Amino acid sequence: MLNLSTILCLVAMGFFIGILSGFFGFGGGFILTPFLISLGFPANIAVGTSVTEIFMSSTIASLKHKRLGNVEIRIGLIIALFSLIGTELGAQIIEQLKKANVLHMNFIVSLIYILILTLISICIIRESLSSSREKDIKKKSLWFRVRGLKIPPSIVIPRLNTEPISIWVIAIIGFIGGLLAGFLGIGGGFLLVPLLIYVVGCKPPIAAGTCTFGILISCAYASLTHTFKGNVDFISAILIFIGSSIGVQIGASATRRVKEATFKLAFGLCLSLISLSIITKLISDLYEISALNILSQIIIFSALILISSLIILFSARKTIESQN
Repeated sequence: MLNLSTILCLVAMGFFIGILSGFFGFGGGFILTPFLISLGFPANIAVGTSVTEIFMSSTIASLKHKRLGNVEIRIGLIIALFSLIGTELGAQIIEQLKKANVLHMNFIVSLIYILILTLISICIIRESLSSSREKDIKKKSLWFRVRGLKIPPSIVIPRLNTEPISIWVIAIIGFIGGLLAGFLGIGGGFLLVPLLIYVVGCKPPIAAGTCTFGILISCAYASLTHTFKGNVDFISAILIFIGSSIGVQIGASATRRVKEATFKLAFGLCLSLISLSIITKLISDLYEISALNILSQIIIFSALILISSLIILFSARKTIESQN
């Protein structure tokens, strides 16, 4: 039975995650899963509960982004279709780890989070702060080489103003997102959004909206398969959803009021702070230092409040400027 402080904590966490989810286009599982683990949830329950809440909040966020015109349906459907394969594979991996050893599973999940979040945050922050000449050099980078693959069939997305892109490139992006959803209990948005921006050529608001739409379908399946495996705490998922349903409205509306460079910088900063939190938690578990476990939770909450506050402030400032 959850006590009052835990209930309030889950609702508050949902609200702040909702703001980030609506703004960046990720489900927030890479924040929520480690947070639930830090509260004492076994890793398999944290994963299942997280992905179930992501499904519920993504439904609200997708509807909001659709009204704002931020969803590219064709890309979202391709991502969602191929993500189902990756989702089941990821769920099977976590199931095998659960049978092996829970402590080892916690370590593996945390370590993978650290590696992925750190690498992506470095790339995003570096790109957002780079000069125009450095951006010209990026046209020779791996991102642009992948985008240029001419493997048929290809599709043209007129609103993106880019050359035709291979459906298989989008399919691989969807598979990776699904794998992360099933294995790590996340929507995969923290990886899908950068891929949609740099590989597919989406503007940040469209990347966020399209990713949210793709996550909705993949996480519906991930939630179902984790439910049958007994990995979902529905009471906790609903409490988090209560807060996130309000937050996503704020975050999604803010996507149209910030510059692209600001979006990328905030995205990278968010990932780096969460990575620091998970590192602190991992060290706490390895060396049994309880103070570091508390510090890990403080870092997560500080990151949520800081980034969410910046999103609200930037959005409010742009709204005031437009009215004047």
